[in-house]
Amino acid sequence: MEKHPNDASLKRPSSPAVRGRFETAVWAADFARDAGGRGAAREYEAFIPDPIAKLDVAVEGATAALSERAGAAVRELSASEPKLISLEGLARQLLRSEALASSRIEGLSLSHRKLAQAELEGHGEHTALEVLGNIRAMEKGVAVGTSPDLITTADIADIHLKLAIVPPLDKIAGQIRQEQSWIGGADPPNADYVGPPPAYLPALLADLCEFMNRDDVSAVSQAAIAHAQFELIHPFGDGNGRVGRCLIHVLFKRRGVSPHYVPPVSLILGANKDAYIAGLNDFQAGRLDDWIGQFARATEAAASKASAFSDRVSGLQETWRERLGGVRSDAASLAILDLLPSFPFITTRVVRELAGRSDVAALRGLAQLESSGVLTRHRSKRKGDSWEAKELFRVLAEFEEEVRTPS
Repeated sequence: MEKHPNDASLKRPSSPAVRGRFETAVWAADFARDAGGRGAAREYEAFIPDPIAKLDVAVEGATAALSERAGAAVRELSASEPKLISLEGLARQLLRSEALASSRIEGLSLSHRKLAQAELEGHGEHTALEVLGNIRAMEKGVAVGTSPDLITTADIADIHLKLAIVPPLDKIAGQIRQEQSWIGGADPPNADYVGPPPAYLPALLADLCEFMNRDDVSAVSQAAIAHAQFELIHPFGDGNGRVGRCLIHVLFKRRGVSPHYVPPVSLILGANKDAYIAGLNDFQAGRLDDWIGQFARATEAAASKASAFSDRVSGLQETWRERLGGVRSDAASLAILDLLPSFPFITTRVVRELAGRSDVAALRGLAQLESSGVLTRHRSKRKGDSWEAKELFRVLAEFEEEVRTPS
C-alpha cells in the first residue's frame, strides 16, 4: 500500500470529477498503533478513472496547434546534428537529466557528479542507486517505445522492475499492487488521493495500453493523457510518478517524435511542481485543454533547452580542443574528448573499452588532458585512478539551474 509523502500528490477536485467516479469503501486498520486495539472502521472514497481507449481527444484549435508545435520542436531536436558533442553523448546526458529531474519531483535530490561517479563505480549512496534505477527504467521505456510490438501491461511492469532496484522498493519490483493505495496522510480516510481498488487495475491498465497503441492522436496529446491517466490508476505500491514519466518517452519513441534524444520534460515539469500537480488535477476534473496545453508547453520548452544545452557542451569541447593545441587526428586525447559528455568521470578501462586504446595510450591521453586543465585526476589505490571533467559538471549544474529559475 502506498502512502509515499514525496509523491506528486493528486487531489480530489473541488468540483465533481468528470474523468471518473468515486466509490465509497471502508477502511479498518488491523490495529490502532497507539491504543493497542482494533482501529475504528471509517469510510473513504477511492477514485476510479474513466477508460480512455476510445477517448475522443476533442480539444480547442489553439491547444491542438500547441501540441503539434511541441511535437515539431522535439522532432527538430532529434533531426539536428550536434556540433561537436557526439549524438550518443548528448542522448546519454539528456537521459541523465530527465532521470534526475523525475527523481527530484519525488524528493530524491542528487547531483550529476554523484550520479556519474556511482555509474562509473557501480555503487553509491542509496539515493544514487535509486536514480540509477530510474535511468534503467528510462532506458527500458525507450526500448519498449522502439519495439514494433504493441505496448502491454507486462511492458509497464517491466519498466517498474528496472526502476525498483533498492530497498524497500525492490520488494514490490514489477508487481501490480494487491492492496489499496493512497497518497498523503496516514490512511485512506485522511489521504490527499486514493487510487482505484486493486480489482479495477487489470482492466484499467489494459485500457491504458490500448490508448497508447493508437496512432490517431497527436503524439504530445497522447503522452500527456497517458501519463495523467497512469498517475490516476497508480498501479504500483510506490514509484508510480517515475514510471508514469517514463511512459512519456515510450510514446515519444513509439510515435517517432524523438528517435535520438529524450527531451528533459520532467526538468520543466519539476521546475514548478505545484503547477504540475495542478495540471494532473485538471485532467482528473476533465479539463483536457488545460492539462494538454501545460504539457505541450513543457515539451516545447524541454526541446528548446536541450538544443541550447547541446550548443553549450559543443562550445566547451571546442575550448578543450583549443587547449590541447596541435595534436594528431588519431591522438588518444581527442578520442577521450569525444567520450567525456557520456563519461564525465572516466578511467583507463573506459577508454580502453570504448575508444579501443591500450592502457598505455589511454593513460598518456588522460595525462595530456590533465596537464591541459581539461581533467582533474583522483588517485585511489583501492579503486584505481579516475579523472573528472569538472567544467562539464558546472555546465550541467548551470543548465538545470536556469531551467528551474523562473525567467
